[in-house]
Order: sequence, then structure tokens, then C-alpha cells
Amino acid sequence: MSDRIITRECSEYQELYRNLYQAIRNLDILIGMHRPSVCGEVYLTSEEICCIFSISKRSLQNYRDNRQIPYTTIGGKILYPQSALYKLLESHFVRVLQ
Repeated sequence: MSDRIITRECSEYQELYRNLYQAIRNLDILIGMHRPSVCGEVYLTSEEICCIFSISKRSLQNYRDNRQIPYTTIGGKILYPQSALYKLLESHFVRVLQ
């Protein structure tokens, strides 16, 4: 057994610290990308929808008011089912002939 003392200045400690720091950063990225599902459905927030489609919150509200976009409200939070949005996009897809 080695009688060597590992301090913060040791290269082994610094390498361990760098590896742990990188692992924590990678985990934060994965957590940020994770979308929890409810009964197999992934829901998006209003902010995400506005960002994805480059629309304002007011435009999104108009789409809801006119029942053009599917949504649900849970605890005062408006959520949009991702699969229904994909179906909506596919149904309005226009193929341009060249």
C-alpha cells in the first residue's frame, strides 16, 4: 500500500476533478434535453412552441382560441402534445412541384 498523500495540487486529483466536472456538465446537458412523457406522450410548453415555429405568444393564443392547434391545460399550465403537432404539420404540408 502506498504511503503517498493525495492533495489538491497532485496531478491525479486535478485529473479526477476535471473528469467529474465534465461528467456533471454532460449530465446537465442531458437533463436539459430530457422531455418527460405522460402515458407515452411528450408535451411541449408555450415557450418551446413559440421558439420552434418562430411565432409570438399572441399568435399562439390566436391558434388556441381558433382551435387550430391542439393543447391541454394542467394546473394552469398550457401544454401541447408533440405527436398531435406533427400530425397537424403533416396534414398541412404542401409539396411544391418543380
